[in-house]
Amino acid sequence: MIQVNYIKYKFTFNNNIKHSSYLYQKIFRSIYGYQQNVTKSNKKVYTYKRPGIISNTPHIKPGKNSIILPIGCEANLIEFFNTGKNPAHNWRNKGDWEVNYSINKIDVPKESIIIELEEYIRDYKVINFENKESTILIEINKILNKEINDVNYMKNILKISNNIILYDWFKDTYIYSDFLNKFHSDFLKLDEVVNIKWIC
Repeated sequence: MIQVNYIKYKFTFNNNIKHSSYLYQKIFRSIYGYQQNVTKSNKKVYTYKRPGIISNTPHIKPGKNSIILPIGCEANLIEFFNTGKNPAHNWRNKGDWEVNYSINKIDVPKESIIIELEEYIRDYKVINFENKESTILIEINKILNKEINDVNYMKNILKISNNIILYDWFKDTYIYSDFLNKFHSDFLKLDEVVNIKWIC
């Protein structure tokens, strides 16, 4: 079992704002992020992923108005509850809403954490060397296969990978998952490649 933070929350809205309102949507986009489609003047449609507070943090959504986070990763969410500060929307003030929330430490099976981490890593998006959206796994493979030689870019991919393996969830579970174990092994190879390039 792995100890986690189980957070329950309930939003209340002032001035008779309904759940179907745009404000309600913006609040949840602020937490979870969202995908935006933008049509340019040439009629091409471009898709952008707008990050939310927990977009880059592994998490489990067990049900409505609740979320499970690694212990120590709740600060930004609490700050949002208190101030409205978030990466998705530039609000000057919190707005016409309040939230009641509780945080409890509970234990969940390591299998649930492994499933979440595997999906999280597979879906982790980065902007690649060509300024296009890619995944962390693709970029690591490109570096290890010597398709990329730029030291600064390689260091950035290493930093992102390092942030992933530093989560307690990862450290507590990777030995039980072939996928996570390979990611850890590839990280060590990446670290070696980057350090060799850096010295050279």
